[in-house]
Amino acid sequence: MRSLRLIPPCFTATSLLVGLLGSATPSYSQDFSLQVGEGDRVLSDAFFPPTLAQGVKGGVYFGLEGLVTYDSNFFLDADYTESELTTEIAPWIAYRTDPEGNAEFSLEARYSPTARVFLNHSDLNGIDHAGEVSFRYQASKTTVTAYASYSEVSSSDRIAGGFIQGSILTYGIAGSYQLAPRTSILAGWSASSSDYSSGGRAGADVYTSEISGLWDATERIRFGPSIRHTLTDSASTGERDAIGVLAKARYRWGERIRIDAFAGVEFAKNSRTGGGRDAGPAGGLAAEYFYNERWSFRGGVRYATVPSPNNVNYLVNDLTFSMAVVRNFETSSLEFGAGLSFTDYEAVGATAATRGDERFYSTYLGYRRQLFNERVSLESIVRWATNDGQKDWSQWQLSTGIEVEF
Repeated sequence: MRSLRLIPPCFTATSLLVGLLGSATPSYSQDFSLQVGEGDRVLSDAFFPPTLAQGVKGGVYFGLEGLVTYDSNFFLDADYTESELTTEIAPWIAYRTDPEGNAEFSLEARYSPTARVFLNHSDLNGIDHAGEVSFRYQASKTTVTAYASYSEVSSSDRIAGGFIQGSILTYGIAGSYQLAPRTSILAGWSASSSDYSSGGRAGADVYTSEISGLWDATERIRFGPSIRHTLTDSASTGERDAIGVLAKARYRWGERIRIDAFAGVEFAKNSRTGGGRDAGPAGGLAAEYFYNERWSFRGGVRYATVPSPNNVNYLVNDLTFSMAVVRNFETSSLEFGAGLSFTDYEAVGATAATRGDERFYSTYLGYRRQLFNERVSLESIVRWATNDGQKDWSQWQLSTGIEVEF
């Protein structure tokens, strides 16, 4: 679950391009600190096909987004809540070389600066930059993908415990080779680095290598083993070296059901604890079900381990469950979603105080409508979230935005 942002299936081709390469508008996921552990997405060889495969021609695309957000608890405080009204203006430009989605070489890129103005905290006003580039080579048996992305963020973050300003840089390369008619080999490497420019918080660097094999048991089912190595380095926790032994499975029933799952055991050791490797769970799940043209459902499970940005010698183990239901109309869509997270704090060295675990719950309702030959779209989202544990707080967010495509 990298984002709970509305991306209904009824978007136009240009909107789909924005959905694939990223958006300047906020994700409302409250999970910026966890994103550094998700930089290996290029390694997943996701079962879900690229959104751009249908309808998007090569060329340059332009757009402009505007968003106004009311936040009832801007700093995620338990007792002295402060509300805020934020206005964001984000022009964007995107480029794609491959007009049909099956060229031997293809390049996609996107850049968007976001100007943010805060009504009650003008000292936080500024411009956040975001960009992404992806290169792909595909032949009869070989596919190679390389990408890099950079994103600056100014938002509330539940792991950091308040408002943060920071950035994440991610880059990686992955390839697959069709060894036999029903067998393929995948391998890749990725790096992700987070940095905080406020609050004295510590960022992290995560490097991931993985090799796996997949066997097509039937036309619908693929599965196989995978070995993953992850090295995490942070000033707050030292180094964490983890080796994961995983099993992957993918299921597809026509265009209606898609499931991508993996599970296994991870053996990790931390530089500040000494000793051997400790075993722990590893896994994830993403599923989509398209009931008909009007209704679709999706759900997921994600488990992530990252260094705590503001608690020295603590790792954050976060288990998140998410679901969403989308109802499509002729020119609009309505989406309801919810998420539940269990956040465990694991000590990896001497600590000044015991850090309690937390439970986070959020739900949202969003509406999006296309106007003026599908070149203008309006979107509104209302979201409620609550956190229990070390710090108890609740929050309402109401956002209304408009996007214009040129």
